[in-house]
Amino acid sequence: MERSSSMSLGLVLLGCSVMATMLMGSTSAVLHVVGGRQGWDVPDNVTFYQDWARPRTFGVGDQLIFPYRPGSNNLLVVKKKAYETCDMSDPIKMYYMGPTILNLAAVGDYYYVSSSGRHCEHGQRLHVTVGNAPGSSGVKFPIKLN
Repeated sequence: MERSSSMSLGLVLLGCSVMATMLMGSTSAVLHVVGGRQGWDVPDNVTFYQDWARPRTFGVGDQLIFPYRPGSNNLLVVKKKAYETCDMSDPIKMYYMGPTILNLAAVGDYYYVSSSGRHCEHGQRLHVTVGNAPGSSGVKFPIKLN
């Protein structure tokens, strides 16, 4: 009986240690509001979203928020060639109920476009490169690692 009690106490202490380590082991992720005040809409110039992304660093764990109203716009995740040519025929994923929040879960290049009218041709498209380094130039918030 004594052995069972000490094993239970040991498991409780181990669980408490794991929980404390998880709570202390937090990191920061960056929340990037795409386009800043412009949001996700047809820009005044075709390089607007490239210019917006250029000074930023996008890291694994960061989030992109595409602010737009449902019915007024949309968001497609596409491949590089589709991004370059504004070809909407084979999207990877489509979102219509804005605002859309996407988690940047892996290192790589990501391409986003609007398929509303000729929005893509007018510059409503975004390319981001996600790296292992922490993101920057956004609003930081703490997240808990599991």
